[in-house]
Amino acid sequence: MARRLAAITVAIGVLAASVVAAVATTTESFYAAVENRLSAAGGMELACRALGAGFDVATVLSVVPRGRVPRGGRRVAELIAVPGGVAWVLCSWSYEGNYLANLQLFDTQWPEAKLCQDPSAAAGMCRLVFEDDMVSIETPDGGRRVLGDLPVKRCRRHWLLFSTECSYPDHPYPYAGRRLGNAFEYFAV
Repeated sequence: MARRLAAITVAIGVLAASVVAAVATTTESFYAAVENRLSAAGGMELACRALGAGFDVATVLSVVPRGRVPRGGRRVAELIAVPGGVAWVLCSWSYEGNYLANLQLFDTQWPEAKLCQDPSAAAGMCRLVFEDDMVSIETPDGGRRVLGDLPVKRCRRHWLLFSTECSYPDHPYPYAGRRLGNAFEYFAV
């Protein structure tokens, strides 16, 4: 019985290694630094997942942000896709009692995507910047495009998970995702 389990374990390991090797030779990667320039010292939270069209094994191997990104902090994301394929990174975002779902953090079909394939370029890698209640993509060639606004409410009182007397200021761009009303909705996503 022990030999059979050992043989199965070795076979699974060899199969996994061959899948990873095959995927690595037939994929392209996109890189971006996710930067938090929002004012709160507590930072923001991101829970991201990489998605691809159909059953895309390559996309599953992507490295995406998950967890706290402190003020002034950054995380590097790598999106792996089949050449010519479609892949994207969707995130849930939270910041000081503000919540957003379906924030599209990166997409291989964006016009800037090809500029985000060389992380060691002299001008640096692409950056996804959270700043001034909006998120934008900045490319190594100096280009910048706003992806959308972030729903940052202004409240008079905060009580643990709840805030009162809140309002959302006017925003020039559509929200970068679907605004959630509270932490309960955020954790249910």
